[in-house]
Amino acid sequence: MMIPAAGCGDTLRQSIEGVVTLDGRPLAEGSIQLLPREGTRGPSAGALIKDGRFSIDASKGAFAGTFRVEITAMRQGKQVRIDPETGGKYLLNEQYLPARYNTKSELTADIKEGQPNKLEFALVSK
Repeated sequence: MMIPAAGCGDTLRQSIEGVVTLDGRPLAEGSIQLLPREGTRGPSAGALIKDGRFSIDASKGAFAGTFRVEITAMRQGKQVRIDPETGGKYLLNEQYLPARYNTKSELTADIKEGQPNKLEFALVSK
């Protein structure tokens, strides 16, 4: 008698790769997060962006479904902070992508099962 293995028929995590540009150029560095929307099974997935490219291995990927996408990129800002212990001054990092790409993201992605999941996001700074 055969007993089905646990998890048979369960949806598998999918690998995801993609490109992110800002004003027509590859985003130098940043991060991307895919957050499941209502009706999509978790978990979330994410990766670092380097030279406009990111890749998420299937072992850390997302299940098929629709995701809210948040893209962030930091740079050294102009606001100065003083370290209370050392008295040293340093510049705070700032998010330089518009909120419509991260905290108030309008970006979505549909991840498909058993298909190449290649995403492209063309961001504009203004």
